[in-house]
Amino acid sequence: MGSKKKGKRAPERVHFFPQEGMTQEGRVGTMTLAEDMRDLAQEIVNSFDTRVARVAALRDETAAKLKEFRHDLRRKAADLKRFLSTSESTRLRDFRAMHQGIRARQEERSGETAELMNRFYRGSEQRAQEVGGMLAGFRREQEAMAGHWRNMTATMAGKRAGGR
Repeated sequence: MGSKKKGKRAPERVHFFPQEGMTQEGRVGTMTLAEDMRDLAQEIVNSFDTRVARVAALRDETAAKLKEFRHDLRRKAADLKRFLSTSESTRLRDFRAMHQGIRARQEERSGETAELMNRFYRGSEQRAQEVGGMLAGFRREQEAMAGHWRNMTATMAGKRAGGR
């Protein structure tokens, strides 16, 4: 290295992009500022070309992915349309069977309701006859009791009148 003197030292040259196969130590002092600028400009151009190539690759990848996505979307839409068209007949058949079952059950309930109403009506007619018969029996008994009461009242009145 050299002796350490106090004072100004010569600035070391910094190379950002050393040429391949050459170390920075080997380049120090051998390149001029113009060569450094040329190398720097070349590296900027190279890195720009690399970035442009990478952006182009990304654009191509993105386009390929979008194309694949559109293809998958169209395929899935076609599959769904095909499924819905084939299952439509199945859904209609199932709906008709369900609807027919509902109607059959409704008719069955209607018949059960009509039978129940007929039983209630017949039962009410029967009860009306029974109640009518009971009321007629009560009237006969009441008339008989009223007759007995009149007889008893007359007998008692006669006994009271004769007993005086």
